[in-house]
Amino acid sequence: MEPTLETIEDFNGDASKSKKREVREAVMLCVGLGIALAIAASLFNTVPDYIGKSPIEKTNFNIPPIQ
Repeated sequence: MEPTLETIEDFNGDASKSKKREVREAVMLCVGLGIALAIAASLFNTVPDYIGKSPIEKTNFNIPPIQ
């Protein structure tokens, strides 16, 4: 038999202190992990952002090479 809403302690706002603490710790762990991953991604991003020709190659100057 499934419990009714009245029998669930969280439904009436009667959650225990330990359950509230566990939920708070889980949320803080997820936030901390997200921040750590964002920092690691920004620090260790080694993929170049520019794909294509270099700015020198994109110019239309017809300068002969120096020999």
